[in-house]
Amino acid sequence: MNTNMNASIRRLANAFIILFLVISAVAAYVQISNQAFYNGPVLASGTYDQRKCPPYDAPLRGTIYDRNGNWIARTVPDANAPCGYRREYASWVADTGLAPLIGYFSYRYGTAGVENSYNDILAGVQSGETFQNVTAKLLHKPRYGNDIYLTIDMKEQIAASNYYDNSAIEGGPVCQAPGSHPPGSLIVEQPTTGEILAMVSKPSYDPNKIDDPNSPDYFQQLQNEDGSPLLNHATQGLYVPGSTFKTVTLIAALDTGTLSLDSSFTQQQAVFYTINGENINWDDYLQGVWNFSGSPLSFPLTVRDAYALSDNTAFARTAVQLGKDTWLNYVRKFGIATPGVNVDEVPFDAPQFQSSAYPATVNGKALDFNDNLLAESGFGQGDLLITPLTMTEVSSAVAAGGILYDPHVAWKIVPHGVSASSILPTQPQIYTGSPIFRPETAQSVRAAMWAVVDHGTAWAGIARNGVYPKDSSVKMGGKTGTGQTNNVQPQTWWISLAPDDQAPGGAPARLDVTVMKEKSGEGACQVWVANDTYQYAFQNNLVPNS
Repeated sequence: MNTNMNASIRRLANAFIILFLVISAVAAYVQISNQAFYNGPVLASGTYDQRKCPPYDAPLRGTIYDRNGNWIARTVPDANAPCGYRREYASWVADTGLAPLIGYFSYRYGTAGVENSYNDILAGVQSGETFQNVTAKLLHKPRYGNDIYLTIDMKEQIAASNYYDNSAIEGGPVCQAPGSHPPGSLIVEQPTTGEILAMVSKPSYDPNKIDDPNSPDYFQQLQNEDGSPLLNHATQGLYVPGSTFKTVTLIAALDTGTLSLDSSFTQQQAVFYTINGENINWDDYLQGVWNFSGSPLSFPLTVRDAYALSDNTAFARTAVQLGKDTWLNYVRKFGIATPGVNVDEVPFDAPQFQSSAYPATVNGKALDFNDNLLAESGFGQGDLLITPLTMTEVSSAVAAGGILYDPHVAWKIVPHGVSASSILPTQPQIYTGSPIFRPETAQSVRAAMWAVVDHGTAWAGIARNGVYPKDSSVKMGGKTGTGQTNNVQPQTWWISLAPDDQAPGGAPARLDVTVMKEKSGEGACQVWVANDTYQYAFQNNLVPNS
C-alpha cells in the first residue's frame, strides 16, 4: 500500500511540476511576445489595448545625435506627459530648419521624418528580442532602444541656415525682396560618401509643441500654414528645375560623344530654333542681357559657353539631337521616373518624393513625349518635377567622377550603453553599383561649371563688396537655374561643388551644395549662400575625412 501511495504521490507531483512548467512557459511567452498565443493579436499597444501609451516595460526610445555627439532628440521623464515620458528636441533643430528632416514622435499624431524611418531601431524592436532584452523584460529591468548618430554636423547646420537667410543678394527686379524669407532648402553633402552634413528646410517648426498641452492647436496650424512647414522641401518639394537641368542634358551629350565642350553653334543656331511650329529662342540674348562691355559672348558659341551663359536654344537643340530614348535613358540614371519604365529612385533613408520627367497622363489622356516636350525638357522646363535632393545627386555624381553615392543621414546605429567610437560608420553605397557616366564626362562638366562662375551667369552683376564669386578661395563651380512657372517669380536654383578642380588652383571636390528657394528670382542671387556655406565648412575643418 505504501508503495502504491508513494507512486501516486510521485505521479501527482510530476503532474504539478509539468503543469507549473507549462504555465510558466505560457506566462513567459505572453510576457516576451506580447501575444496570448502564436500569431495571436498583440496585447499591449495592440487592437484590444485602448491605452495611448506603449507597454510599461517597452524599451525607452533611443536618442538621436549629430555626428559629434550633440543630442537632437531624446526621451525624458515627465510626470505631466500622458505616458510619463515625452520626446524632447534641441532648440537648434527648429531654429535651423532641421525639424522637417528629423520629424517628430507623438502619441497623438504618430511619427514623421527620421523618427519614422528609424522608428523600429529607436524603439529597440528592429531585430527581435535579444537575450539581454528577454532577461531585462522578465526581470522588469529598464530596457532601451538604440541610439542613432546622424551624418548631420550641428555647426554646419547652424551656419547653413544662417547663410540661407542672410547671404543672398536682395532687391531689384531679379532677386528676392529685401528682408524676405522665402520657402526652400539648402543641402550640404560630401559627394564621395553621400553623407549629408546639413539639410535646411524653411519654413521649419518646433517638434516640442506637437504634443504640448499648452499648444493644443499647433499641429493643425502647421497643416494649414503657408509654406508647408511639415514638408521637407529638400526631399519632398517637387519643382521646375530650370537651367540646372541643362547639366543632365550636357552629361548625356558629352558621355555619348554627341558633342564636346568645344563643339559650337552658329549665331542662328544659338539664338533661334523652331520645332513643329514652336519657337524656342534665346530670350536673354534677344533682350540684350549679354550686351555690355566686358561680356564674354561671341559666335560661334561653344557648348562650354552655351552652358555658362545658359542658352536655352542650344540645349533644346541638343536634347532633340540626342533623341528621346537617349535623353530619357540619362534622366533615368538619376532615379527620375519616366512613364512606362520602372525606375528605382536613388535610395535615401528619410522620407522623399521621387522626381519625374513628365506625367503619364494629362486630363485623363496619355501624354506623348514628343520632340517639343523633349526640347523644352532639355533646358529644364517641360513637365519636369524635380526635388532639390535629385539635383544634389546630379552635382554629386559630377564631383565624384560619374559615381553616384546614395545620400544618407544615418551615420551610426549604437546600442544603449555602447561607446559610439567602437561602432563603424555606415559604409557608402553606390547607386546601381557602378558609375552612371564616364569620369572624362564628369571632368568636362566640372569645366563647364567653372565657366559659369568664371564668366557666365554666376559672374555677371553679382559682385559683393567688389568681389566676384570666382575670386573666392572656395573655387566653387556650379549652375544657376530659374524654373519658370505660372507665378510671376520663378523657382530659384543654384547647384554647385567645391572646390572645382577645373578652376585655376582648384582641387578635387570636397562638398556639394544645392540652394533652392521658391519664387525668388534669378538663381545667380543665391550663389553667395553656397559660397559662404562652403567657406565656413572649409575654414572650420568640418568636412569628414579631409
